[in-house]
Amino acid sequence: MHREKFIALDWLRFALAIYLVLFHTLKEYGDIKAVQWIYSSMSLGFYSTSTFFVLSGFLLAHVYIGRNQGRNLDYKRFWIKRFASLYPIHILALIIVLPLVVANAGGITQITVTPNTNDWAEGGNIASHMLGMGGFISNILLHVSLMHAWSPFYTTFNFATWSLSALFFFYLVFPFIGPALARIHRPLLALVAIGLIYALPALYMFMTGTNDNVVAHGIMHRNPLLRLPEFLAGVVLHQIYLRHKLLMASLFSARGTLISLGFIVGCFALSAWIHAEVRGGWYYLLHNGLLLPSQLLLVLMCAWFQPDSNTAQAKVATRLGVASLSIFALHTPLNMISSKIEKLILGAIEMFTTQAPVSVSSLLSLAGEQTRELWMYPFFLAGVVVVCVLFQEQLVNRARTIVQERLLDKNKNKRGRPGMFHGHA
Repeated sequence: MHREKFIALDWLRFALAIYLVLFHTLKEYGDIKAVQWIYSSMSLGFYSTSTFFVLSGFLLAHVYIGRNQGRNLDYKRFWIKRFASLYPIHILALIIVLPLVVANAGGITQITVTPNTNDWAEGGNIASHMLGMGGFISNILLHVSLMHAWSPFYTTFNFATWSLSALFFFYLVFPFIGPALARIHRPLLALVAIGLIYALPALYMFMTGTNDNVVAHGIMHRNPLLRLPEFLAGVVLHQIYLRHKLLMASLFSARGTLISLGFIVGCFALSAWIHAEVRGGWYYLLHNGLLLPSQLLLVLMCAWFQPDSNTAQAKVATRLGVASLSIFALHTPLNMISSKIEKLILGAIEMFTTQAPVSVSSLLSLAGEQTRELWMYPFFLAGVVVVCVLFQEQLVNRARTIVQERLLDKNKNKRGRPGMFHGHA
């Protein structure tokens, strides 16, 4: 069967990953709070994650459900392929970040964690505390089992990978829910219902004024069950894409495209304004529901516009899109490493341009006094992209191939034995 190649979605995946890097790291370069519109525009990292969940549901529905409503979906084969694609990224990134975290803390028992709260609420900072040996071991187990998104208290080690933990849960439930959603006769109505269900907890948080409860925030922010509607909305969105071509053509006509772009940009700009001027309980409404229509429209628009997949630019887009999860997982340890390198460089510049003594001890002393300079940020960002693409292609892809070959061959041999149940190919 001919399968459409969504090159624009590859670019979108990459752009979402880069925005998440900006969200997590740009604030370390100078005082961006001094320019409020930049600071607020860089404070909507949840827009990236939510859109990525929608996009993931759309792409999985495209690959594994398509037009036959998932009738040939082999559960075990699907799970093995998804596990092989996700787990190596997470584990390899964890292996990289753990020594950095321990070294920065000065020892395993000295690792400090801060319970998560809604940082849009004014004041109410929660005191940090030592993780301790028991907390270290329990969180290692949560990470190794990809269950760490279920902890509502705090994120540890490689904090951005809670999204991989949530994706792992989505992959587990997809074979059960995905085909059922594909058989719904009115996908537009189903999409509205999913959006309303998704927004109910946020509406409760808004109405009750719950802004600084640690457990409530942890559940709202990353609990896979509460974030599942975003993924499911992407699955249903694919059915709309398949069944309503006339609607798509009208929606993305020349005029419709301008209106759609205006709506998406307007939603983002309004959210940035709310962050700057209102804050408070609006965080949950925006985080869990209000921005979903613009995220759905963005994914649908990128799916509709399909550049030529045979160009050099398309091949670059594919490589960058595939590396997007690696960017999600690896930018935190890369930021930790880059911070040390940049401060050493700035310390060396100061040492050789002043009367400071030229020595290793002098260099280390000067480096410890440095703050990261904005002119170095493009180099950091380019380094993240290059390293993550190589990480994906040279390590993750090879590990994925090994896992798939071993588990799929083993699964195939079991199915091939006499008297064994044969699943779908």
